[in-house]
Amino acid sequence: MWVAAAVGSVVLLSVAQRQEGPLADPDQAQQRIGFVDQPPLPLPAPTVADGLPAVGRPTVVLFLRPGDAAGQCRDVSRRVASTAPVVAVLAGPASCPGAAAVRVDPEGRTAAAYGMRVPVDGGPPVGYAIVDDRARIRYRTLDPDPAGNSREITTILAAL
Repeated sequence: MWVAAAVGSVVLLSVAQRQEGPLADPDQAQQRIGFVDQPPLPLPAPTVADGLPAVGRPTVVLFLRPGDAAGQCRDVSRRVASTAPVVAVLAGPASCPGAAAVRVDPEGRTAAAYGMRVPVDGGPPVGYAIVDDRARIRYRTLDPDPAGNSREITTILAAL
């Protein structure tokens, strides 16, 4: 029985380690934490572009790299557009269909202002922040596939 438990633990550990990739948070406890207002949140949200985020409506702020921006923007926008506008902060020039506003920020100043963590590979963050209708950051996380996890985004928006 102990051998089976040990083998099961090794299998679970190897599966968990495969989940970590170069875009993941170096501290997995900080990635996709699953609750809003993790201290020091909520904090005032810096403006990304075109006056967004703004008071009156929640906003999803995507942080993306150019290579995956088009698909991520399109898919997240489709999922949340009726609830919240999507604004995108891109690490380089790229298309971002469905976004209400886009900022190209290769220096990462906007990600730093939002408190986005640096992923394992040391490059620009890939993930998202949720801003409430009072223009406060309520949730932020690294997420290599925000579109694939867009149900989590809609759940967090509903919790606001």
